[in-house]
Amino acid sequence: MKIQKATLAQKLNKIKGAVPKKATLSVLQGILVKDGYLIANNTELTIKAKIEGAEGEAFIIPEKAFDLINNLPEGEIEIVVMAANTITIKADKIKNKYQTMDPEQFPATVVQEGGRELTIKADTLLESMRRVSYAVPAKSSNMVMTAMCLQAAGGQLSFVGLDGHVLAWDKVDYDGEFELLIPKNTVDKLKALGLSGEVQIRHNKTSAVFITEEFEVYTRLIDGQYFKYQTMFKELPLHTVISKINLLDAMTRARMCTEERCPVRFELEGRSLSLSIKDKVTDYHETVELQEDIAESLIIGFDARLVLETLKAFDCENVGISFGGPKMPMIVEAEDSDFKAIVLPVAIK
Repeated sequence: MKIQKATLAQKLNKIKGAVPKKATLSVLQGILVKDGYLIANNTELTIKAKIEGAEGEAFIIPEKAFDLINNLPEGEIEIVVMAANTITIKADKIKNKYQTMDPEQFPATVVQEGGRELTIKADTLLESMRRVSYAVPAKSSNMVMTAMCLQAAGGQLSFVGLDGHVLAWDKVDYDGEFELLIPKNTVDKLKALGLSGEVQIRHNKTSAVFITEEFEVYTRLIDGQYFKYQTMFKELPLHTVISKINLLDAMTRARMCTEERCPVRFELEGRSLSLSIKDKVTDYHETVELQEDIAESLIIGFDARLVLETLKAFDCENVGISFGGPKMPMIVEAEDSDFKAIVLPVAIK
C-alpha cells in the first residue's frame, strides 16, 4: 500500500480511540486494513474509515506502529506485507519492520439486517449530541443511564441524557417513531470523528450503524426502557432570564476559589442573583444582573460543577432559568432552540 503520510495519519488518529488497551483477542490491538477501509474494533464498537490505496492484501497495523506513522516526514509512505504476519513501513530513508497478527482472525463487522433506517444531517446530529452528552455518565449501576436516548415520536427526534443529578433534553423536527439507547462511548466517538454530510442510521433491536461517505460506526445498543423524562419538565412559578456568559464567568471565578466540593449558594431577589461559595479558605461573593424580575425571593444551593457543565452546553447569549422552591430543581432553557436542562439542588446551611 502506497499512501500520503498525512492522509493515513489523519484517519488513524480519528479511529484509534476504538482500539482497546486490553483485549481477550490480541488481534484487536491493531487496526485492520481491508477492502479500502481502516477498521478498529473493541467488540462493543467498530469504526471503519474509508481510505484510498487500501484495496490490496489485508493486513493489520499494530498499535506500536501508530506513533511512528504520526512522526514520519511528510510525503508518500509504503506499507509492504511480508511473510509470516510481518509488515514493513517505508518512508524516504526510513524503514522499519513490525511483527503483526493474522488479519483473518479479526472479527467481522456485523451487518444490520431486518431493521429500520433514517437519515439525518451530520451537523444536526452532532450538535444535539454535543449539547446533551455531558449529562450521560460514563458509569452507573443502572446501565440505561449510561446511554443517550434517541427517541422519535410526535414529529420530533429527542436527544436525552441524565445521571440522577442533571437531565438534558434537545429535540429537532423528525417524522418517525423509534427509540435507541446509544452507549456514551459511541456518542463520544461520533462527536470526535467530525462527521459531515448526511448520516444514515440503520438499526434493529440490538445494534445500530451510523454511515457517512467517510465513516461507518457500528455499535451495540443498551437494552432497557428509558425514563419518562418529559414528565420531569414542569412549568415552574419563578422565572427569569440571565446572560449565559455572565453567569458562566461568575461561576468559573467562584469555583476557582475553592478546592473543596462545596455547593454554590444562589440568592435571587428582584433583578439580582447573588452567588457565593464558602469553605475553610475562601468566602466568595458575586452579584449577577437578571434581565427580568423574579416573582419572589429565593435561596437555593447547587453543585457548582453541575451548574458549570450545564451552562457550557448552551450556545445562546441568554438562558431562561425557572424555580419552584428551595428544594425543587432548576430548569434552564435556551432562547434560540428547544434545548433545556434540569439541575437538582443540594442542601446548604
